[in-house]
Amino acid sequence: MQYADNEITFKEAKKVLENGITLTNSAVTGVLEITAGSEWNKEITIENCIIENFSCIMVQFYKSIIIRNCHLKNASFNFSYFLGGLTIENCVFDEYLDFEAGGHNSLGNTILIKENRFRGFVNFFDCWFTGEISIYNNTFENGTNILSKEQLVSFDIPVLIENNVGDLGIESESRETNSNFQ
Repeated sequence: MQYADNEITFKEAKKVLENGITLTNSAVTGVLEITAGSEWNKEITIENCIIENFSCIMVQFYKSIIIRNCHLKNASFNFSYFLGGLTIENCVFDEYLDFEAGGHNSLGNTILIKENRFRGFVNFFDCWFTGEISIYNNTFENGTNILSKEQLVSFDIPVLIENNVGDLGIESESRETNSNFQ
């Protein structure tokens, strides 16, 4: 992954996204927040960026969200619905990543998570996926509960999960770190 030296504030980055423009080759400082409880009707594409903190809590995304070739130091998608689909590809997430009580993609709007490195635990507690979901070629250094039996993760159609590294069936919303992962 290569990133440009273009440093921008979270306010500048949000303005780019609000105008439906691809956020690219930028280092975003501060908390880039999609307003909690909002409905988002524009596509979001973020490529080749370093983002200090990306917060999307309780947001309904009606269009596709694409995050590609990015380094996210901290991010959260609690209670967010990805009705238009979500792609996270070739990214690094440094901290605990929360999708709790989210998902809810529409049929034909895939959630695709591929070729990423998750350094912290990835929480899918109480997520309901109503459309296609594919998770492959990822590294979950501290695991995830996407395949747990007791964490209320639901799939309306069969899920494609293959070639991932790490424990995908943790029976908790773990915030512990695995210092032994190599």
